[in-house]
Amino acid sequence: MSTTCLNCNALVNENYCSRCGQKVEVTRLTWHSIGEEIFHFFTHVEKGFLKTTTELIAHPGELCKSYLDGKRKTYHKPVSFLLIWITIYLFTWYLADHFKHFENRYSSTLVTWDNATLNLVQKYRSLIDILTLPATALINWLILARPKLNYVEVLSVSFYLFSFQFIVHVTHVSISSLLDINYKNNTSQYITLILLAVWALYAGYDLYKRYNVQFLVPRLILWIIVTFFVYIYSGKLIAKLLMALGF
Repeated sequence: MSTTCLNCNALVNENYCSRCGQKVEVTRLTWHSIGEEIFHFFTHVEKGFLKTTTELIAHPGELCKSYLDGKRKTYHKPVSFLLIWITIYLFTWYLADHFKHFENRYSSTLVTWDNATLNLVQKYRSLIDILTLPATALINWLILARPKLNYVEVLSVSFYLFSFQFIVHVTHVSISSLLDINYKNNTSQYITLILLAVWALYAGYDLYKRYNVQFLVPRLILWIIVTFFVYIYSGKLIAKLLMALGF
């Protein structure tokens, strides 16, 4: 017996609409339906997100190469993946800052931001990172990827690579807060920077060895150094601009 889909008004003979995919039998919303939606979110929708996170940490080169080669249904899309981790980071940072009230002990050095800059970077990290990502992707393309990959391909996988730093920040802030350790100091910044640099070296090697890039290790080191200073000083420049605008 045919019925009408409540979503698109198409005639339906099965349990699901062949046009839009909605289930024919739709019940009223209840607390049970909300619970089912939450359960579905964590057990179905986010399987791709969790798989992508695990692969990014352990096998970043394989993840990026597979995505570029067209294996895209398996993994979470790179742009939304980065935005989710930025959101998780901002939420974690807000909770830690709200409940712990750690004293700021940052000082400006050649490789770190000063206290005022870092406070703005933490508050507007999503904006600053999105603004700096195209520049760091360009450096990646110029030093490592061309002519094997085009700029848009490098930009796409850069969303994955950038996501790792937010995984590190979330882990760092969470553990430090639970152990009541003040993470707002230069030492914490140095540890984070070293960890990110080591992982970036591993991730870059794991990816570009698959493209047979010549002189890979020296080019990787050059890429990390140039990217680091571009990120640090562009972040400082954007922070100063935000200060001038009254943020």
